[in-house]
Amino acid sequence: MYQLTPVQKQIYGNGTSLLLCGSVMRLPAEIRALAGQAQCVYLDPPFMTGKTFPRRRFCGEQGWRKGSPVLTLPGFEDALSGQDYLDLLDAMIRTAHVLLADTGVFCLHLDWRASARARLMCDQVFGAGLFLNEIVWSYESGGRTMKCFPRKHDTLLLYAKTKRYRFDLTRVPLDRKKHRKNHMARCMDEDGRTYSRIRSGGKEYRYYDDDPVYPGDVWTDIGFLQQRDPERTGYATQKPIKLLDRVLRPVVREGDWVVDLCCGSGTTLAAAQALGCRFAGLDVSPHAIAVSLHRLEPEDLTVLCPCGEERAELLASWDSASSRLHLEGLRLPESKALAGVSPADALESWAPGRIVGDAFFSEAFYRRTSRFPALSDSLRADTPPGAILATDAAGVRHAFIWKEKNN
Repeated sequence: MYQLTPVQKQIYGNGTSLLLCGSVMRLPAEIRALAGQAQCVYLDPPFMTGKTFPRRRFCGEQGWRKGSPVLTLPGFEDALSGQDYLDLLDAMIRTAHVLLADTGVFCLHLDWRASARARLMCDQVFGAGLFLNEIVWSYESGGRTMKCFPRKHDTLLLYAKTKRYRFDLTRVPLDRKKHRKNHMARCMDEDGRTYSRIRSGGKEYRYYDDDPVYPGDVWTDIGFLQQRDPERTGYATQKPIKLLDRVLRPVVREGDWVVDLCCGSGTTLAAAQALGCRFAGLDVSPHAIAVSLHRLEPEDLTVLCPCGEERAELLASWDSASSRLHLEGLRLPESKALAGVSPADALESWAPGRIVGDAFFSEAFYRRTSRFPALSDSLRADTPPGAILATDAAGVRHAFIWKEKNN
């Protein structure tokens, strides 16, 4: 017979990409080792709002299927202000500069509160001559004030590490039909191709509808995520993956390193993974690491993050006759965040595998998603897995090992 025993230790998987719990002010050695290798460093730090942001997570199959029930949990505190905030921002900018390769590009994402001062900081660290763009991401969301013009945009500052930076705008084409200039004359040529026409300096310029057009430095075609968007992970400040894809695609190629020093819900990492890049994500919150891990494909991924300290109990049974493992749920008797949640709904993802030292090597990965809200709860194998890594509905990870017991 076998029984499951909790493991309270730091658990991570072995791979080429990195997901780490830590701070830029005490930069982990794994991130320092990437100095001079990152093709893109993206930074979406707190905006100096003075607010505390919650995070909302679906709970159980019903939550992932219909959007309710939802747990409201602590997210992050955007509490720093004044010189303390500027010191942190300066440290992040300088760290980004060190991490970038000579061909790399830095993207700093802020809003009206700090973008002007950040521009001066970046000029100091990178040099004003290596400034590339001030991109305006304009969106329609939230309330509207009547005391001034509503503030409905963020600012993305782009800087190059050196003059040898890589950037290919042709990798982000747009549909000209959706972005044609309305003041131009509309025509059709002898082959039936429609185009817009304008005359200037005695010359005629034609812009065909079936030719690509490329984005400028004002982006109005990428909206803020709606509350019920399946891309949502629960963070109110989450950015759409389409935005990060446009930032990364002109800069990176398959196999390049992408680093996010405030990875939050993992949008940058998911966009980098979709482009075939290696990535390193850093965040001070272990819950952010858990959320990021949930949306990433776990192959070739190293995760450095403490497991939960709660004495969790994984309800599982091993049927030796059918060689099948069956999971019934996760019980957290002392968890305030999951009070009243059934063990079946408390289990959000799990991975069978083995522990060697402090490393967890997964053999499979099962998780709830909006597309597949029901969690696979059984596994056929010749013997029970050496260990199981489970994540609860609050985003906390728990490690368990199988031990043989005598009856």
